[in-house]
Amino acid sequence: MKGTPRGRGFRSAIAVLGVASLVSALLAAGCGGAPPAVPARPAVAAAPAQPAPQAPDGQQGASEQSERREQREAQRAWCVYLQALHQRATDRAESWPKFEECTRSTTMASPSMLRATAECSLSALRRFDGDPFTAAYAAEVSRCGSEAMSATSLARAELAPFMAVLCSRAAGCGDLDYHACRQSLEAGIGPQLERAIGAMNRRGRQEVRACFGKLACGGDLGPQISACLEPVMDDLLWLPG
Repeated sequence: MKGTPRGRGFRSAIAVLGVASLVSALLAAGCGGAPPAVPARPAVAAAPAQPAPQAPDGQQGASEQSERREQREAQRAWCVYLQALHQRATDRAESWPKFEECTRSTTMASPSMLRATAECSLSALRRFDGDPFTAAYAAEVSRCGSEAMSATSLARAELAPFMAVLCSRAAGCGDLDYHACRQSLEAGIGPQLERAIGAMNRRGRQEVRACFGKLACGGDLGPQISACLEPVMDDLLWLPG
């Protein structure tokens, strides 16, 4: 049908592709389940993670400006992809009405993850003939998101501060031994956390780290970790309302 996204709203059509739910595949890989069993012990004194050394004000300001610029550029790349998808859906070459709104929006995605997802998805769209709102193209978009997340995964050393906060909280509650917690969780869901947190920008990582420090005492860690991740993961990619 000319002028409409194949008879459905553009947002709902995009949702068919799965680009709005990268978190589902990630959590299915292990973050949503219970972590490996950890021997419970009385609370063990463990020094909380020390904050990273702060850069001098001038350097920190320059770094933050650079991050904001990279974030804007990556968001624009994502909007260029959505515009191309809209044009394919409507069979029109005219500009997408929500393009400017899209470029002004911000998400929780790291610039590198966002740009990689956008560029891969746009390349796949250009290679794909016909209606993109199909299972075949959805598989391509899912592949793009998965590859982008893998490419931006944290190194184990970069994950350590998040695990320290999480296990310090558990040990402070008296639920788990700190060192046993670190060893068990890093071996169990460490790879999934590296992918999830690696896909986030500074703001998203700060929210997750703060959430890890407020886990409820006595509760299962698995569902609580997922509850910290999901709101941020759901905000990685902007979609039109």
